[in-house]
Amino acid sequence: MKSRPTMTTITQIADGRRQRSERSRKAMIDAALALIQEGNFAPTAREISERAGVGIRSFFRQFEDMDSLFLAVDEEISESVVSSFLHRGDREGDLETRLGSLVLTYTEAFETHRALLLATKSLRWSSQVLKDNYAHYQVLSRDNKEAWIPELKSLPEEDRQLLDACLSFEMWHRLREIQGLPITEARSVILRVFLKLI
Repeated sequence: MKSRPTMTTITQIADGRRQRSERSRKAMIDAALALIQEGNFAPTAREISERAGVGIRSFFRQFEDMDSLFLAVDEEISESVVSSFLHRGDREGDLETRLGSLVLTYTEAFETHRALLLATKSLRWSSQVLKDNYAHYQVLSRDNKEAWIPELKSLPEEDRQLLDACLSFEMWHRLREIQGLPITEARSVILRVFLKLI
């Protein structure tokens, strides 16, 4: 006669299922990030599942829809992305030193996270999560710039808006990809605009 499963055995089975589920979820987040880094800025659930080595049903057991995935991806990367803007660079010294550090820090982050930023830009129209996150990060970014360069706060609002736009990923992408400027020249253009307006 077979013995009944003990409480310990049932707990072990449940723990094993939970661990498999967590591994599967992480594999799908990693797969989405890998596809984006490779230039697929709008990976589908099927492409993500195939890259992760799981079935499409597993995807939808983990993520209700693509917005749920985007939220999970954002939670996975937000600390490193935000840190690259908010917690680096030289914030001491004269205005020109601080401006040089500000532009360098932001443009290094734009280059490092280019694929993710392009994916966000291309998918934002179809995702409320990405729209909300984008708006949140824009506020964080502008506040960071004005804490770094307090002189910005004394400028007319139109100039503050212009300088915020000047040191944005959209402007960086235009200078680098559309106008074809090398990194050093693109940085120089942005820095000149700041120096002229402050």
